[in-house]
Formats: sequence, C-alpha cells, structure tokens
Amino acid sequence: MKHRLLTIGLLASAALLSACDNEPTGQVAAVVNGEEITLQEVNTELATVPAPEGVDEDRLRQGVLKRIIDRRLLAQAAREDGLDQTPEFLIRRRQLEDALLIQLLQQREQRAATVPSESAIDNYIDENPSMFANRTIYTLDRIQFPLPGDLSMLKQLEDDMTMDEVAASLNSMGIEFTRGPAQMDSARVGEERLRQIRAVPAGEPFVTPEGGNVTVAVITGSEPRPVSAQESRPIALEAMRRNNIQQTLEQRLEQRRAEAEITYQDGFDPDAEPAAEPAAEAAE
Repeated sequence: MKHRLLTIGLLASAALLSACDNEPTGQVAAVVNGEEITLQEVNTELATVPAPEGVDEDRLRQGVLKRIIDRRLLAQAAREDGLDQTPEFLIRRRQLEDALLIQLLQQREQRAATVPSESAIDNYIDENPSMFANRTIYTLDRIQFPLPGDLSMLKQLEDDMTMDEVAASLNSMGIEFTRGPAQMDSARVGEERLRQIRAVPAGEPFVTPEGGNVTVAVITGSEPRPVSAQESRPIALEAMRRNNIQQTLEQRLEQRRAEAEITYQDGFDPDAEPAAEPAAEAAE
C-alpha cells in the first residue's frame, strides 16, 4: 500500500511539474513562471503599435513580446505582495472591465452599422453648417473651475457682465479657478449650443458645465475655417456613424434601465425627491 501511495504521489508530482513547465509551442509565444502569453495576445498588442516604414516585423513583434513579459513579471510581483486582494485593486479592476466591455460593444455596433446613403450624408452636411461651410475658430478669454457641490453658488454669476466680475465673484466665494486664452472650434460645439452662445450679447460671458467642470468664457475673436466639399463627405460619414452608435447605445441603456431591478440605500437615489424640511425649519 505504501509503495502504491508513493507511486501515485510521484505521478502527481510529475504531472504538476509538467503543467508548470509548459513549453512555448503552437499558439504560445512564451511562458512566464507558468503563465502563457499567446500569439493572439502579442498580435493584439502589436496592432496598436505604429510600425515605421521598412521596420523588421519580427523584431517589432519581439519587442512587443518583451514588453508584455516585463509587464507580466511586475504584475506577478504585485500579486506576491497581495495587491490583487486590496479593495482599491478590486474596484479599479471592475472599472476597467466595464470600460473594456463598453468599448467592445461600441466596436461591434460600428462593424454592424449600415453605411448612410449619399443623400443622407448631403442632408447631414446641410443641417450642420458650423461643421462644414460655416466652420469657425473662435478665440476666447476663458475661466475654468470644478463644479461646486452647491450648484446654487453659480446663480451669483448670473449678474456678472464681464470676465473680471466673474473672477471677482469666484474669489469672493472661495472657488479656485484658472484663467487664460483658449480656442473653440464651432465644428465641435454643435448647432444648438452654438446658437445659444451666439445669442449672448457681445462681450458678455457664457457659462458651460462640462462634466465635473464649469467653463465661463467670452468670445474675443473669430476666424472662418470652412471645410471643402471634398473633405466634408468623409467627415460627415464618420460623424454620422458615431452619432448612430451613440443613439444605439443610449437605446440599449434605456432598455436596460427599464428592465433592471435597482435598490438604493437611503439618500443615494438620484431620482428621489428631496426630503421635506420640518415645519419649524421651513418657517424659520
């Protein structure tokens, strides 16, 4: 019985050693401490590397593989230190996974999208003159600052008629900001937003919330930069494709929202009505 157990133990050890000592053959480019790096992984990363004309592709591939190996070695060192078990890593990994899946979803929708007709492209060009025939580069005097937690603070800026007054208001509220010259391309603004900006009297600042920041600016000059008819069509085609993909993703999102079961801790529901103040506090 002891001999049999010893034989089984030796066979198991041999199998384990064989598994840990994989040879890089076939679809495996290298093995790093038992972890395989496949040819598909190398080629996927190789596709993101700009290849100068006349470069030796084999040398380039070897360089990419070396970079992956170095990255894998450092990742293994981080795991040995237990960093893959920290809350920060788990949260960041979830964020990166979500971002990657969304990117792959966008790419799949792009491959499946139909090509717009010639008339549809022409209509898009006509409906968006600020991107094409009337494209203009505006110079700005611009102030930027983080969006404050109390949005009511922005109401104080409504009475400011100059950039100096805006700066003074922000200083009085203790809001740090940056100020300097900038440019605004009408092709990136959009027709509706551009109409709102043009409706502001000359010399008066306009306010634009952008993500977690607020931009306050005034137009100080402009230069026409029309796009030629020859260049307009490919630009319009790419813009239409992006818009179609965005609309498709928004539709998918709305559908998922309608089907999802989401529960919130008290105070975290973004759609909940603000809690009513007690009568005494309201009267006060």
